[in-house]
Amino acid sequence: MRAHPTTAAVCVAAALALAGCGGGGGGESKTGGTAPSPAPPAIPAPAANATAAGQSIGTASITGRVSAAGKLPPRRPITMTADPGCKHPEGEALSDDLLVGGDGSVQNVWVRVVSGLGDRAFGPPAEPVALDQHGCTFTPHAVTAQTGQTIAFHNSDTVAHNVHALPKINSGFNMTVPPGGKPSEKSFAKPEPVRVKCDIHPWMGSWVFVNDTPFQALTAPDGRYEIKGLPAGTYEVEAWHERLGTSKQTVTVGDGEAKTADFSYAPGGKSGSS
Repeated sequence: MRAHPTTAAVCVAAALALAGCGGGGGGESKTGGTAPSPAPPAIPAPAANATAAGQSIGTASITGRVSAAGKLPPRRPITMTADPGCKHPEGEALSDDLLVGGDGSVQNVWVRVVSGLGDRAFGPPAEPVALDQHGCTFTPHAVTAQTGQTIAFHNSDTVAHNVHALPKINSGFNMTVPPGGKPSEKSFAKPEPVRVKCDIHPWMGSWVFVNDTPFQALTAPDGRYEIKGLPAGTYEVEAWHERLGTSKQTVTVGDGEAKTADFSYAPGGKSGSS
């Protein structure tokens, strides 16, 4: 009996679909081998005329301090007893999503130039950014990286961790990072703040701040930052904090000039600038 053309087409399509499907370990090929896993999304190559990493394009700088006013919540104790293998190097582990000094200085605020550079492109640094899992916490709590730059996720503990990235624009990933050994490496193609967590130990969280230019900084424990090497121009500068919110201001600098741009957060997360 001859198969109807439509039925034959459906069968062929189904067979192709089955051949293309597979679990996390991949499917079996006709030769008995394992079918290759899908390739991860490619990171776009820097533009041919991109400024090389470390190459200066200007002599101006923007510096400042980020502070918070009013009564802010103290750091919270973190209980790690769910995993006997977790030992914090300082004994007691405390939350690090809001680090405010006695003078109101705010640490780990991401400050970056968001406009004013035109269509300039910048190649990523060859040196990877390191983010460790140590004492069952991410160390440091936040890092900055450029688009296309390698981020090396380490595990210095004796217990297994995983890294679960939760971007809103980039492709996410979830991978196991075994104790010791070589770090697992990833990169991001588009600028955004990327939340990172460990699903095995749910109290563990960190941030990878990804920018498409080198003109970015994290505030130090004294709340200060510096962005240098800018050409003369007018720039929009943004300060972003995971708990306190976002603030922007416009800064104009000339060649060799240093301008100050301070940011302040008021109670309730409202922000301002000076």
